[in-house]
Amino acid sequence: MEKREKTLKILFSTLLFGGLWGILEATLGSLLHMHFIPNTMFLSSSAIMVPIAYFLMGACYKRSGTFRSVFYMGLITASIKALACLIFHMAFNPIYYILMESVFMGVALLVVRPKKILSFAGLGTFIIANTLYLSASTFLRVDAMHATSAVFFANLEKYALTINMIAILYSFVFGAILYGVKELALKHNWNFSKIEKIVYHPAFASSACMIALLLTFVIR
Repeated sequence: MEKREKTLKILFSTLLFGGLWGILEATLGSLLHMHFIPNTMFLSSSAIMVPIAYFLMGACYKRSGTFRSVFYMGLITASIKALACLIFHMAFNPIYYILMESVFMGVALLVVRPKKILSFAGLGTFIIANTLYLSASTFLRVDAMHATSAVFFANLEKYALTINMIAILYSFVFGAILYGVKELALKHNWNFSKIEKIVYHPAFASSACMIALLLTFVIR
């Protein structure tokens, strides 16, 4: 019975946070790629979306109790995106990015094993994962077979250094705000048990995935 409960906890944690990731990819991720949004480093998808994805993966890791759940999250979100790409004949690059994010976050969690996500250990986990991801993703952003070394290293500097630093800054600020809200809630004994009961309910987790799938098909 205990093994079954653990498996169900992993399953529904993965569905919940994978669905939330899919929803944000379809909404905020799509918004950041629209033509009326300035294509600056501070508004790039890599600087904004990746830290959010890592936070959701970290939350899933703490909820499920296993770093494997972040791989499952990546598979869920990538599968939703892949279905839309197949039907609407879109580029598959976002799928590769999603899978890479989950793989590198899983590796970073396995190495650091932070006790709390909102901590310096949690931030360190993100820095490791994001540096590995943005460095490796350079191979997808340029034609590695034909690009000159100058072009390759220019992209590597742009993503692995500049955008990575911006993403880390955003993560620190976002994490500090969440940490402050958490401490304020503890100080005033705010009770979120009813909200948590709804959010972590299997029906809510399944609905999150369905909404992510719907939004991915509608907003593309």
